[in-house]
Amino acid sequence: MPAELEALLKTPLGYFFAGLWGTIWGSFFNVCIHRVGLYESVVRPRSRCPRCGIAIRAVDNIPILSWLWLRGRCRGCGMRISIRYPLVEAGTALLALAIWWRFVVSADDLSVALLRFFIYFAFVGTLIVLSGLDLEHTLIPDRITYPAIPIFFILGVVLREHSPAELALGAVIGYAMTAVTIELGYAIRGSEVMGYGDAKLLAIIGALLGWHAVIVAFFVAPFVGLLVTLPIMFIGKKSFRLEIPYGPFLVAGGLAYLFVLRGIDLIELIL
Repeated sequence: MPAELEALLKTPLGYFFAGLWGTIWGSFFNVCIHRVGLYESVVRPRSRCPRCGIAIRAVDNIPILSWLWLRGRCRGCGMRISIRYPLVEAGTALLALAIWWRFVVSADDLSVALLRFFIYFAFVGTLIVLSGLDLEHTLIPDRITYPAIPIFFILGVVLREHSPAELALGAVIGYAMTAVTIELGYAIRGSEVMGYGDAKLLAIIGALLGWHAVIVAFFVAPFVGLLVTLPIMFIGKKSFRLEIPYGPFLVAGGLAYLFVLRGIDLIELIL
């Protein structure tokens, strides 16, 4: 890679590219969250208001800005547009910036760093979509998880940061740990504590990041869950039977490993 381009990627212009990339893809992730949950195509038809059916104009489809300009309402019928749309777009942009900072700016070989950026962005984007689907539709669909597991395993092999055996073990352990938890929950409580969609989600994390990431995600998720659910229960005076999808907590654990705990020896950390 030319030295001039390498230097340019470490300037604010590089961050601008990463943020813009994340924002644009965040808009597509919103489409996936809405349509996949309804078993619709993410390609056709073009975006339109679900109430009045008017196609959304290009000027009204600018990530984040259009939602703010329209004050969160459809231009045609005034129907309220969920705040989920700008949140996903902004969140995806922030995560793209985090990936750029973590894996590109500080890297010596920027060709490899850019490869990491696009692979990890695809990984994070998949997790965002699955989290959104779980929150909005209580669904982690097989049409995403089944192809994602082998795809991210292959991408993990391409990255060469873990051996193929470690990646395969990560996928297997991710699924198995969750499956065992599900069956124990049925045996002890007679009810579902997690779903098999969560098992496939954890397998995706293991397929790209290895078994260490699976352990972190599995044990960090309950603490994230407590941080989220306890205030909701306290403010809303809900009972302890409050049901919140568990997938986003596993995703939070996976992201914690990717950005914070990656490269740390877990056994050494525990001891």
